[in-house]
Amino acid sequence: MSSNDDKQPDATPEVAPAEAAAEAAAVCNNNPTREGRAKQTNGQSETVEDAPAVKDAPKSEDVHGKEAGSGQLKTPEDEHGNSKVASEESAHQNKEEATDVNAHEHENMKQHNNEEATSPQEGTAAEIPNEITFAAHEDSAIADDGDERSIVAPGFMFIAGPDYTGTGIFTGYDSNAEEDNIDDEGGIIFEGFLPEDDPSRRRRQRNSSRAESGGARGVRRSTRERVQRLIDNAITLDDSAVTPILMDEEGNNGSRRSDSSGDDEVVKSGNPPWFLPLVVLVLAACVILAIALPLSLRGESENEAPDTTASLSDADCLLGEVDVRFELAKSILSSITSPDLLEDESTPQGKAIRWIVCDDSISVQLLENQDPVSGNLPKQKHGFRLGGDAGEAQVIRRYILAVFSYSTSQVSPWNDSLNFLSADLHECNWHRNYTRGNFPFGDFDPVGVFCIIDKGELSSPISFTEQILLNDEIYPLRYLELNLRIDNNLNGPLPLEIGHLMDCKAIGLENNLRLTGPLPQTMGNMTSLFSMALILNGPDFGGELPSSLFQLKNLAYITILGNLGKNWSLPTNAQVGDDTQLEQIVLKNNFSGEIPPWLAKLKQLQTLDLSMNNFQGAIPEAIGDLSSVKYLNLLGNNLTGALPSSLGKLPAIEVLILGNNALQGELPASIGNLRTLQLLDVGSNEMVSTIPSSFANLESLKYLVLESNRFNGTVDVLESMKNLTVLLIRSNSFSGALPDGLFSGTSDNVVVDIGDNKFTDELPTSFANMSNLVSLFGAKNSFADNVTQSSVCDNSTLLVMDCDACECCEVCCDGEDDGVCDFQLDVRIVLGYDCGSWFQHCLQGADDFAEAGVY
Repeated sequence: MSSNDDKQPDATPEVAPAEAAAEAAAVCNNNPTREGRAKQTNGQSETVEDAPAVKDAPKSEDVHGKEAGSGQLKTPEDEHGNSKVASEESAHQNKEEATDVNAHEHENMKQHNNEEATSPQEGTAAEIPNEITFAAHEDSAIADDGDERSIVAPGFMFIAGPDYTGTGIFTGYDSNAEEDNIDDEGGIIFEGFLPEDDPSRRRRQRNSSRAESGGARGVRRSTRERVQRLIDNAITLDDSAVTPILMDEEGNNGSRRSDSSGDDEVVKSGNPPWFLPLVVLVLAACVILAIALPLSLRGESENEAPDTTASLSDADCLLGEVDVRFELAKSILSSITSPDLLEDESTPQGKAIRWIVCDDSISVQLLENQDPVSGNLPKQKHGFRLGGDAGEAQVIRRYILAVFSYSTSQVSPWNDSLNFLSADLHECNWHRNYTRGNFPFGDFDPVGVFCIIDKGELSSPISFTEQILLNDEIYPLRYLELNLRIDNNLNGPLPLEIGHLMDCKAIGLENNLRLTGPLPQTMGNMTSLFSMALILNGPDFGGELPSSLFQLKNLAYITILGNLGKNWSLPTNAQVGDDTQLEQIVLKNNFSGEIPPWLAKLKQLQTLDLSMNNFQGAIPEAIGDLSSVKYLNLLGNNLTGALPSSLGKLPAIEVLILGNNALQGELPASIGNLRTLQLLDVGSNEMVSTIPSSFANLESLKYLVLESNRFNGTVDVLESMKNLTVLLIRSNSFSGALPDGLFSGTSDNVVVDIGDNKFTDELPTSFANMSNLVSLFGAKNSFADNVTQSSVCDNSTLLVMDCDACECCEVCCDGEDDGVCDFQLDVRIVLGYDCGSWFQHCLQGADDFAEAGVY
């Protein structure tokens, strides 16, 4: 069989009783194999008696009165002889007429084909359906250049041999058709032949043969030789598709009689052939055996679990040694998947290995060409920087992606296949290009698997889109990314195999509400993983994060936020090495439990955002060991206890957000050591203390949030904070006068909320000359009457004071309008907390502060 053939026929379809009878008859009558046909071809002088014992598969009636076709290759000259047997002289005349009739019918079949049907997939054997249709196979190998496309009738598929130049016709038979529908017009039985070229040439050859050899005998001998040549040059996907036409020495078709008596009467009367009872007996024996054998085995396995393993059939797979491929693939993949799962065809792993072995042309090519000496598969063109260019690595990579596809489509298919399981495409081409505005590299967003070139091969910088390669034909690949940041209906769990995707740099799963289960523990094997983002996924997705994830040396970014699942947690223990490169951890997804002390071992960590979760207990003292952290956000948890003094040991800290918890105790004086601190938020807790005098050292502090606690004392220390621009300290017990130099050192917009305290006396004189004082909320205090200068009213975008302290205020608090008196700013909006460590890029503009209010 030609190695260039793409596929063998699909799995054997359900066979009708009449077709089964024909098959059984063919087996019992010892139909010739390829070798038998070759022998017959080489000895063309053999008579019918010398040829192997091959007969036309007889037409036999089943219990429903349907006929089974022979599937035999016939010549055009025989086409009308099936319905009538004539004498040798009348046959001579009939063949001359049949020449023109067949040419006419050939053109009719082509025209019918062009008008009606759809084509079978290239390289596959068409099944025999209940309703016969024609289809033009537009890419078929048997179509002539410049000729009309070949006629395709369901049943068999022929692929031309090296010397074949004709148009070709398939032959098929519908055993389920009613007998009345079987006609000479090709309605059910289609005469099949493989012409060497166009019909006109055949007519010229026949006329020439008749002139040279004289009469019908010469034509028949020429026909025999021509048919035999066609068979020699035909390559078929099915051994039974081409059957030699046996002819005697005088050129007669061995499947008919040359006289018009005897058997001719049998044909006309429709009486069955003599061997039909034998066929019936054989079929009966086969049916009894087929029923009895399973019943005899049933008792032995009645209590055993169902066997879901299945052997591979050559008919299901691409050409080659399928069983050998399966065993070789299993030996390669057993390093990452249990052999039991590979054997079980009902599992995603079992389906994936069968796709690798049967359908994946790239993997099949590698497996079929294993080096017999070294046992290695052929190398890839260039491969990946880390995974190398070994063929085994590509088989494993395609298998893992296939398992991922099957595992996450167990309930229903993906909305978009994204080219996954495309057998002829390199896995780097398993994606589709989307356009949207929130992709980090611009509007262009390749969704699926995409691969990045190894920049070491480049002599000059290129854009992101130019870095994406569809294969490794020209350049080696640096890494791949699994980017599924769209609603694509992924359903089911992430398989363990995903953790063995060695060349994967980034994983992004977003907005897939039917994902389930935790992250696989094997993700600790992803040595190339640099970034992982799990965003807005479903309620059944989540669990304890694998501890091995925090041991990956190249992993820099972990983002898990907005998922609906409520069972997320950090591992209690994790072995973190000194060489870990984690820079950012953002977990905002109903994580519970305590904040584990081992996080402090992440020496390269710059961003730790554990906000809006359900963490409980005290902030661990070890938190102060985060020597590189710049952004620490614990907002919106259930943390209790006092702030650890070790917070004052964070040498690089810029943002410290501890608000909206149940923290108690005092502000540690050690916080005054944080010379790089720009934002401090301990609002909405239960803390009781004064502001430590050490806070005067916070030279870089711009944003201070102490609101909704029980702080007391004066705020004189604030005058030393020359860069302070946002002061939110409402709802405490601060008292005394505001320092005169407050906010005098900044030119940025100033936002002040000092409402609901016990401040007295005058407003700072600096307020009168501040054109940058955009918002002032000072209601529910004890200021003197009319302390608000008119210039303050003129400059402030939002101004809320007690009515007796502000004559120029358009809106004031008179103690009755709770909506005005209780107005306060939402710190999360004002300071852009939802933007995380990029909060400064999301600071609320002065004109929008009214929308940031909380009443």
